Amino acid sequence: MTETPAPSPSPTSPPRSRRRFWILISLVVLVIGLWSAYWTVARGMAVDILRNTYEVAETEGGALVCGAQRLGGYPFRFELECQPFEAGDAQGRAGALAGLRVIALAYNPRHVIVEADGPATLRFDDPHPFDRLSADWTSARASARLVEAGLRDADLFVEEPKISGISADAAVSLTASRATVHARRSPSVPEDADFALRLAGLAVPALEGAAEISADATLAGGAAALAGRGDWMSLLRQDEAVRVSELRASASGVNLRATGTLFLDAKGRLAGTLPLTVSGADKLPALLAPFFPEGSSVPTSLAGAVIGFGAPTTLDGAPAVTVPLRFEAGVARVGLIPIASLPPMF
Repeated sequence: MTETPAPSPSPTSPPRSRRRFWILISLVVLVIGLWSAYWTVARGMAVDILRNTYEVAETEGGALVCGAQRLGGYPFRFELECQPFEAGDAQGRAGALAGLRVIALAYNPRHVIVEADGPATLRFDDPHPFDRLSADWTSARASARLVEAGLRDADLFVEEPKISGISADAAVSLTASRATVHARRSPSVPEDADFALRLAGLAVPALEGAAEISADATLAGGAAALAGRGDWMSLLRQDEAVRVSELRASASGVNLRATGTLFLDAKGRLAGTLPLTVSGADKLPALLAPFFPEGSSVPTSLAGAVIGFGAPTTLDGAPAVTVPLRFEAGVARVGLIPIASLPPMF
């Protein structure tokens, strides 16, 4: 008995595996083509937005300068790079960065990442505590998430920041190991905005050792300002505009905790009251002495007022006292003792 040979495949009908291969290749090419078209169109829209932004700034009396502008990032992101970046407004305020990169993910363009290269400078022609501010850092990155109504939340991370302020009367220099700022719409009151600040390893030339500072606060009506629709100055001038849920600082054996409300008065000066809890108050004279003229009795008087008139309590398990910290008419006071004059913030 002879076996019947299996029929050979027709030369006009390629094997099924080969057909699937070509279908897959065609789909890949189609996806690449569609994605490239999307990226090209979106890049063109970004160019138009940039052009309009420059024109609006110029119309309002300011200027935006993106040196050596480059817009790329294909295929998975859109990346604008400026080397350097400069900005100015009609009031004579101007700032500059050595470099700026703005990155949006092509598959999620509402998540924006900003990277900045130092050094940076700020100059002021209008009345301001400093004529010029300069800053530098090891790395600085911000991340923002957008929704249809504007900014939902933002985060800033700066490693090893260094800030210097120069005025006709003095020069101030601050350094830290790390600084972070977080902003978001308040989950409990959607019209408000929550802010958090953390400063680690803060070094002040007149201060022995490093300080740690943290603050959590809520700005009433701040959600509109985050979205770019509100006026920050108008919001800050409302009574009890800023609700400080917790402010903490520690340095040289002194620990502080405060809560309360703040705002700006009609002249742009800080106003409000923060009940201040202090542990290690006996160390206040040595801590504050470098910030006052030599021989000043204010540090000792302040420590005496805190210890003598403060209500006994505890802070993190240590003995402490609570006194009111008031900001009024351009003067900061602890109890009845003035501790500093406050220039307008804006």
